[in-house]
Amino acid sequence: MVQATTESDRASRADADAPDDAFFRSFTAVITQLRRRSGDADTSARTFLLSHVDRHAPVRMSDLASYACLDLSTVSRHLRGLEEQGLVTRSPDPADGRATLLDLSDAGRDVLDRAVRARTELIATATAGWSDADRATLAHLMTRLAHDLEPTA
Repeated sequence: MVQATTESDRASRADADAPDDAFFRSFTAVITQLRRRSGDADTSARTFLLSHVDRHAPVRMSDLASYACLDLSTVSRHLRGLEEQGLVTRSPDPADGRATLLDLSDAGRDVLDRAVRARTELIATATAGWSDADRATLAHLMTRLAHDLEPTA
């Protein structure tokens, strides 16, 4: 007889795993829930690329691919869609006339801001019963992890 795996079964299995495995499973579950519940599950790639353009703008496409850890052809394909939607603009690179620089358009900024707000609200709702200290600890540890994952860290 085959039983369906429930969230509690997965949580129990994660607790039994090594701490790093349990952390990875938990982290993946958080990302999945944010994608599923943020209202833009079909556009998570769009939000991901817009956030990288925003963070590094003005940015060359090749540099954007590197920052996002994606293949240049993948980034190029997604950027075509973003440009067609009017979310990203291109301008000549003053340092190299053959290259272009990417930036967010006003519409792109609006789309990114809405996506960030939706995710922020989800996290705020999920942690509403947490103490201020617990929320501060989570923010500190996530920031630390992000820093330690940087290639130059």
